[in-house]
Amino acid sequence: MQAARDKGIDWRRWRDLFAARQDRPLPDPFAPEPALAELPGSLARSLAIFQLGESGGGTVVGQARHSAIRGIDRDFAEAMALFVAEEHHHAELLACAVRMLGGELVRKNWTARLFVFGRRLMGLRLKVMVLLAAEVVGICYYRLIASRLPDSRLKSVLLDLARDEATHLEFHCAFLRTQAGSRWRRFVFRVAWRTLMQAAGAVVLIDHRHALIDLGIPFETVRRRWSSIGRRAEWKVCRASPTGDDSQPFYFPVASRETADEPLTDDACCETLSPLPGGCTS
Repeated sequence: MQAARDKGIDWRRWRDLFAARQDRPLPDPFAPEPALAELPGSLARSLAIFQLGESGGGTVVGQARHSAIRGIDRDFAEAMALFVAEEHHHAELLACAVRMLGGELVRKNWTARLFVFGRRLMGLRLKVMVLLAAEVVGICYYRLIASRLPDSRLKSVLLDLARDEATHLEFHCAFLRTQAGSRWRRFVFRVAWRTLMQAAGAVVLIDHRHALIDLGIPFETVRRRWSSIGRRAEWKVCRASPTGDDSQPFYFPVASRETADEPLTDDACCETLSPLPGGCTS
């Protein structure tokens, strides 16, 4: 692998960030919480589908360790392995969330199978782009669902997941930025990214429509949210510094002011992601 630090990105910071977040405790899914009793059963099913999607990702680690593409090194591969481990922690959190709601986990789902099948056919760059789309969907969905929940451990879990996903988004954008150094590469990324985002948005609306309807979240609001976050991710890949010294951190909706009725704009209802330890804001 090439020495990525010579290019201005120190992947050790990402490795250390993910390492510092290991071994976080899980909530007790069986502790009584009356505030959740009135929530629709479709929410448990929806979160179970997300739980299944968070359970994979092993092949991208092997590709990161053996890839010869520019801009990455052993520290990137270790950071990727720790990122996948954090995704598996998310799967455990979502399993707890499903049990809090009295639901059951699912063993298979058509969108999860499609996602896994597609990733296995792809190289490292496209895999990371698919992972980036999943982060955009996760940030949007978890925060919108949380906006409809009463104060509870479940709401805290979903907001914690959204914060982690925002960090993951920064990590993937940092990698893709190293691969989009020329005009034609940025053009190819934009075309592929916008196509992928349209497909991902359609899948979410189809697969999770019952939970969205039952919680009173308009489809148009979902579309606006993931479109806005997706545009921001595109900007971070195509317009930010190729060395990772982006001074404009990622923005996402503020939970305290967020409602599922107001469409998200690029400059409204947003806050800055807290700087990452070690100057990893990227």
